[in-house]
Amino acid sequence: MKVIVLSLSNFKESDVIYNAISEESSLSFKAYRGQDNKSQYLWLNNPLVIADVEFADRRYKYPTLKEAKLIASPLKGDNQLEYLYSIAAITEIANNVLPEEERHKLFSHIEKAIIALQNNKDHLMVISILLANAARLAGGELEVDQCVFCGATSDIVAFSFADGGFVCRNCLADSMIADLSATQMKLIRYVFKAPNYDCPESEKYKAEDKKVVLNNLVHYVSDMNGVNLKTISNLLE
Repeated sequence: MKVIVLSLSNFKESDVIYNAISEESSLSFKAYRGQDNKSQYLWLNNPLVIADVEFADRRYKYPTLKEAKLIASPLKGDNQLEYLYSIAAITEIANNVLPEEERHKLFSHIEKAIIALQNNKDHLMVISILLANAARLAGGELEVDQCVFCGATSDIVAFSFADGGFVCRNCLADSMIADLSATQMKLIRYVFKAPNYDCPESEKYKAEDKKVVLNNLVHYVSDMNGVNLKTISNLLE
């Protein structure tokens, strides 16, 4: 079974409990002496490690690890600061945006986001796309194809997170704050409709615009389900 480790905790003297997701469900399992420096599975003690695991005993609360093979690790030789911040942001998104029983829905997105970062794709774009997908899976998909009120596809002048998407000139109310530029609105549309994490559109946008969009997404998710995504602030400095 292929799993992604999301978090771990100490158990008894040197055992470890791993909280993970597979492509089908959330799960927890135990490794005897997983904290021991001589353990052959020390590499498993890193959040976002992707591994192929097999269990020896499923009779107890936590299935016991029988065998594990490394598929991919988020750690690489040249761990630059922005990369480490991005990995921390993925871990936080994976653990907090969706309820525990639904976190497995992010499996393919997390895997693709890690691979994209390891291939030196734009970290701001990768995290924005992941967060947009997490918001969508949590029930917070935004209307990015037409006016959220009347369905118009032209003369779009604002984006309202509170109302759920694009707003045209005819539907723009005096109380609405149109504080995003046309470029930033295009970027939001791209982030929510991106087919993958390769970010081919990245060079079209300035870092400042990417940070504005990511910051707005963070606040949107926070307002939607009360999650405080602290680590992403490191990417916005």
